[in-house]
Amino acid sequence: MPSKVDTGFLTAALIGYQARLKEIESHIAELRARLAGKPASAPAAEPAPKKRRLSRAGRARIIAALRKRWAEAKKAKAEQAAQPPASKPSPKKAAKSAAKKGAKPAGKKGAKPAAKKAAKAPAAKSAAPKKAAKQAVASSPAPAAGANE
Repeated sequence: MPSKVDTGFLTAALIGYQARLKEIESHIAELRARLAGKPASAPAAEPAPKKRRLSRAGRARIIAALRKRWAEAKKAKAEQAAQPPASKPSPKKAAKSAAKKGAKPAGKKGAKPAAKKAAKAPAAKSAAPKKAAKQAVASSPAPAAGANE
């Protein structure tokens, strides 16, 4: 009793066997090369891309641009530090100066928080020398990172 086989199935099987045949032939060629004392030909690998190198002139241009950028940043920072602070005082300072003049501070809280703050002021003065000492230590010049080299 012969079985009916689809032609598509047979063509797929044929393609699979041909692929296996190519693999087997490559293995046979490799073994023959080993027997003859020649190294087997490795599959051609893509060569590594060449490393891009900067020329001296290119590197110098980059360094000059960086120096220019940093000089502009330092100049802007110096100009900003030289400018006087904004003429409008902060709300806290305005309330403080108004309290000194005897005026009632604006806002919902009224004069009670200002009175409490004034009562705490002597305690804050005793902490001032400690704060000043910490700031003096923090602002002292630190040794340069590359000084030992």
